[in-house]
Amino acid sequence: MSEKIVACDNEKCLKSDECERHQLFKNGEKEYKTFNGNPDKGCGKFIKLAK
Repeated sequence: MSEKIVACDNEKCLKSDECERHQLFKNGEKEYKTFNGNPDKGCGKFIKLAK
């Protein structure tokens, strides 16, 4: 069984446009949290978007 991916609402993160978590949030996922990415670096929870 695969683990559910928790969405992220952190728009300040350097990699938010490339992150699966942020895309889930933008698509309306209700279960989310703010991970620790910032304008200078992405966070350790980054998941690259599938093409």
